[in-house]
Amino acid sequence: MHEGWPPKAPSQVQMILSDLCQMDCVSPDGDPWCAYRMPGYSSNELFVSDSEVSKFGHSNPKRFMPTDRALGLLDEMKAAGVKGLQLTGGGEPLLHPDHKRIMERALELDFKCSLVSNGLALTSEVKRLLAKFSWVRISIDAGTEETYSKTRTTHPDNYQKVLRNVADISRVIAESGSDCVLGIGFVVMPHNWIEIEQGVLAAKEHGAHNIRLSAMFSPQDEKPYIYIYHAIKDNIAIAKRHETESFKVYDLFGDRIEDLRLGNPDYPICAKMYYCTYIGADLNTFMCCVYAYSERGKIAGNLGNLKNRRFDEFWASEERKAFMANFDPTKCERCQFNPANRAMNSILGPKPLHGEFP
Repeated sequence: MHEGWPPKAPSQVQMILSDLCQMDCVSPDGDPWCAYRMPGYSSNELFVSDSEVSKFGHSNPKRFMPTDRALGLLDEMKAAGVKGLQLTGGGEPLLHPDHKRIMERALELDFKCSLVSNGLALTSEVKRLLAKFSWVRISIDAGTEETYSKTRTTHPDNYQKVLRNVADISRVIAESGSDCVLGIGFVVMPHNWIEIEQGVLAAKEHGAHNIRLSAMFSPQDEKPYIYIYHAIKDNIAIAKRHETESFKVYDLFGDRIEDLRLGNPDYPICAKMYYCTYIGADLNTFMCCVYAYSERGKIAGNLGNLKNRRFDEFWASEERKAFMANFDPTKCERCQFNPANRAMNSILGPKPLHGEFP
C-alpha cells in the first residue's frame, strides 16, 4: 500500500443544502437538462423520492437539509480532517432558509469554502460573505436574455439581474483584496452553443475572473453533439480570443465529450470518491455528483445516511471502507473524472508508473 493511501478523510465535501430550485432548466423542446431533473439519468433516480414536489417544474422536491444537522456535520467534518466545503446542487443552495448562518459557521471553522449557484437569490450580506470564499461559480449558460429565459423557465429580466449580482461580487472581492476566484458556468448545449462568444463577453464585462465551458451529461451521452461538435469547437476558439491575464476561458467541452464517448471507465480504482464525497439534502452520502441520488452511488447503502450518524464515525467505519475497497468503477455508465482517476490508477495499480512518488 502506498504511503498516504487511502486518505484518512476526503479533502472536500460537497454539501447539498437545498434540493429545491426556483428555476426549471429545460431545452426549447421541453426536455430537462438539469442532471437531477432528467428522467433516466443516474442522479434523478432517487431525487424526488417521497418529497413534496414544488410548483417549479415536475421534478423539484421541497427538501432542505435540516439546519441543526448541517451545522453538526460541519463540526464532524472538521473532526474527520476535511479541509474543503462546496455548497452546490441538488437545487439552489441560497434557497435554504439558514444558508447564511451555515456559511458563517463554515468560515468560523476555517474550511476552504466554495459555492455553485444560479445567482438569483444573492443578498448584499451574502455577497460580502462570498469574498471570504475560495471560489464562487455562477451558472448562467446563455448569452442573451431570451435564451436564458427559455432555458431556465424564468423571467427574461433575471438574466441582467444575475449579471448585476456577478458585478457586485466582483466589486466586493476587489475592494476587500480577497483571493476569491469568481467564475461563470456555461454548459454548452444544442440550443445555446451559438451564444458562446456572447456568454464569454458578458462574463468578462461583469467582472468574472473566468468562464467554464463544458458539456451536458445525459443518458444520450455524446449523441446531441455529433453534428455540431466542430462548429462548437470553432466558436470556443473564437471566444478564447477574449482571454486576458485577468480573465480566462476554460474549455472543458472536448474533455467532457471524450468522457461521454468512453462510457464505462477503463480503470479498476475510483480514487476520486476517496478525496471528494457528497452529502445530499436527504442526508445520504454518495460517491460523487454523477451518482448522487442513486442506489449505486450510496456509500455503504443505507448505512451511510447521516440523519442519526456522525460523519467522522461513518468515515472511519468498516462499512465505508469495505464499500470503497470493493467498488468497481468499470460498471459506471459514465464518469467526468477520468483524467484524475487515470493518474491515480497509474500510481496505485499493480504495476504503477513512477510508484516511487506516492
